[in-house]
Amino acid sequence: MTFKLASHSARGAAYVSLLAACLCLSSAAAELQAGFAQVDITPPIGAIITGPMGPLSAATDDPLKARAMVVSSGGRKLVIVGVDLVKIRRDLSDKAIELVMQQSDITRDAVLICPSHNHSGPLIPADGDNNKANKAYIDTLPKLISDSVVQANKALQPARMSVGRSIVLEGHINRRLISKSDGLVLNTWLKKVNDLKEVPQLLGSESVIDPELWLVRFDSPDGKMLGSLVNFTCHPCLHDRIKTHTWSADFPGMIADTLAKEFGPQAVGVFTQGASGNIQPPVCWVPDWKERAAVFANAAVEAAKSAVPVDEPVVDYMRRDVEVPRCNAEAQRPEAISRLGWRPESFEGTQKTAAAMPRTLNVPVSAARIGPFAIATNAGELFVEWGITVKKRSPFPHTILSELTNHWVGYEPTEAAFKHEGYETLAGVNYVALEGIQTLVDTSIEMLDELWKKAPERSQPESK
Repeated sequence: MTFKLASHSARGAAYVSLLAACLCLSSAAAELQAGFAQVDITPPIGAIITGPMGPLSAATDDPLKARAMVVSSGGRKLVIVGVDLVKIRRDLSDKAIELVMQQSDITRDAVLICPSHNHSGPLIPADGDNNKANKAYIDTLPKLISDSVVQANKALQPARMSVGRSIVLEGHINRRLISKSDGLVLNTWLKKVNDLKEVPQLLGSESVIDPELWLVRFDSPDGKMLGSLVNFTCHPCLHDRIKTHTWSADFPGMIADTLAKEFGPQAVGVFTQGASGNIQPPVCWVPDWKERAAVFANAAVEAAKSAVPVDEPVVDYMRRDVEVPRCNAEAQRPEAISRLGWRPESFEGTQKTAAAMPRTLNVPVSAARIGPFAIATNAGELFVEWGITVKKRSPFPHTILSELTNHWVGYEPTEAAFKHEGYETLAGVNYVALEGIQTLVDTSIEMLDELWKKAPERSQPESK
């Protein structure tokens, strides 16, 4: 048997043709694509509103949404879903992710379900709670959330990415004040805070705020905004739900609505909450909440308008489920409650709930990147100092912290905050021990480091 070798020119032409085909495939795989969708998740009238008073809803001021974005590049798809809920339980997020996987090529580790921490949404009882409040509605959430992701995935199209930021110095405060008499914390909403007999002197706020409002926008090649990812650090508790008994998405919903008015109804604004465990508006539940929320919404529009283009963004992600020790609920001293002006027995139920938990808790932590922009997650109501620590230690040019993602494990204070006591450190609202909180934060930073080293950095913003 004999073989006839092709001439050098013929082989060269074939090689060039093959190389061109490979380059085209590589370019197609690396091309950034983005898709957005939103689904109404407003509960029925009569369902219970979240919060200690738990009123029954009587009407809807503005609808609650699940807003999803899917971004893809280099064969990796990342999903971020902003939901207008106070929290998401692990069983609900796991079910939603399972439904997404059944209907798409999206993997488990790629999905970040991020509640806005909306306080004018439905009550969602904690894991294992025998309270069946809102059960019929809550059972519908996994499908509604997964529907938003599936629709966003089907809407994928070529996109261009830009990164913007506004500095917001009004409308949010650190809500923990230091009392001179004992050096411990009093929360701003406590009646005794402004009682000169009980509290003759305050020594200012315990710590800082985070003024960065981030917006990552995705445009079609013709410049039309497809949608955006927004991150800001503040409790959404402006809407006057206590008096009105109405559903509202609070300021995250107003941000999304304002972006849609400015850039078109197709521009879906996906909101993620920063490390806001100790950050809130200076006043809550107010009739003029829309005017106050407009400060944040207008800042988002400005961030979108000033966003800087990013070239060839790398998309990647990872997730770890981490075992951490629960809080030492048994060691809670009664004085930590009574000094706040509350009766210790009013917290007996929450303390018993915490004490009945397993000694270790399994908590999901994720990290993701879209070019130079990184997202680290935490499942708790993380204190702002932790969020700033993540930003400081991250190797990426721009990093945000998305709290309450894929699970809920209560407040996560700092070491100083635990020493200063205050509401957020009480057993039953705090689930994870300090060493566990440190582990969760360290894990997210370790994953950011891995993502940074994993791919060459090709995604620096271009100067305007």
